[in-house]
Amino acid sequence: MKKQLIFLALFICSLNAETITLTSEQEANWKIKTEIPKSSDRLPLGEFIVEVVTPPSLLHTVSLPFEANVQILNVARYEKVDKGGILAEVTGTEWIETQQKAIAEVIEFRHHQHLTERKNLLCKEEIIPQKECMIANAELETDRIKVFASKAMLKSYGASDEMIDKLLKDLTLFPTIEIKSSVKGSVVQLLAAPGKSISPTEALFVIQQDGPLWIESSIEAYRAEVLREAQKVEIVLENHTFDSSILQISPVINHENQTREIRFLVPSDIKIFPGLRNSAKIILLEQCIKIRKDSVIKVGEAQVVFYKNKHGYTPLPVDIVSEDNQYYFVKPSPLLKNKIAISSVAILKSMLGNEDE
Repeated sequence: MKKQLIFLALFICSLNAETITLTSEQEANWKIKTEIPKSSDRLPLGEFIVEVVTPPSLLHTVSLPFEANVQILNVARYEKVDKGGILAEVTGTEWIETQQKAIAEVIEFRHHQHLTERKNLLCKEEIIPQKECMIANAELETDRIKVFASKAMLKSYGASDEMIDKLLKDLTLFPTIEIKSSVKGSVVQLLAAPGKSISPTEALFVIQQDGPLWIESSIEAYRAEVLREAQKVEIVLENHTFDSSILQISPVINHENQTREIRFLVPSDIKIFPGLRNSAKIILLEQCIKIRKDSVIKVGEAQVVFYKNKHGYTPLPVDIVSEDNQYYFVKPSPLLKNKIAISSVAILKSMLGNEDE
């Protein structure tokens, strides 16, 4: 590989060193036309099959930490929901037992609280030993911790602060509990149904939160060499044209088709939907030079143009990044600010002593 690079470098140097001198009559007879290559701030990468996907961070799964039975279902699949909206009402043995345990611990705490208050008064008047007050206060603190743990358990089951306060104040059980959405979005998966029992390992709902989506595509590894993360691009997909950027480029090449996975960001105001699969044009928003295809010819292993200077026409290898129907798009070069031959380039090549390929 190193020898090949050295050979190519020497070949390019030899090309640049060789200038073809022509008279005005020769240029006219051979109909050699020239023009200055156009600069562009848009570099077409190509057209690729892309898929619109939902970022994992926008998918929220609603499940329960206990086995439950769905009593009331308030939403349907694909229905929009607000944050805090009630999705369903469920009940379950664990839910009832957890409430009963919390009530029992509150009753025990209140009982010890009254006993401790009386003992503290007696200790203050030195009617009973201080040791009994210390024991009573320690037991009360233990009961306080148990009540706090019960509140935390009820909260983990989905109980609101208002429900917990009412439960522990009135000591009245709630037969069902409301399942609420933690985000605003749409129900994309609905696994709950009235009367259905749900285990803790099952999801009841999957809600897609509103937010920017991703576009993913497999792009040939050699084309992906010009890409970098955070690079600005323009994407044309169906009837949408929008600016985007590259989020991630896979660090590995798919050995089966020699492609790399590229992920782009879709702005929030672009109305396309997950699951869409179609071809899209991807355009890099960076400087390049547009060269007519007729002006490029292959000399050895290099793609070459002939630029005009005061001595004549000098061959110049160009680095082609992409192409469309009319143009090659190449990396900028100071020499490409000169006029280049756009016709009869095969004649100029023959004058180098190379046969056309």
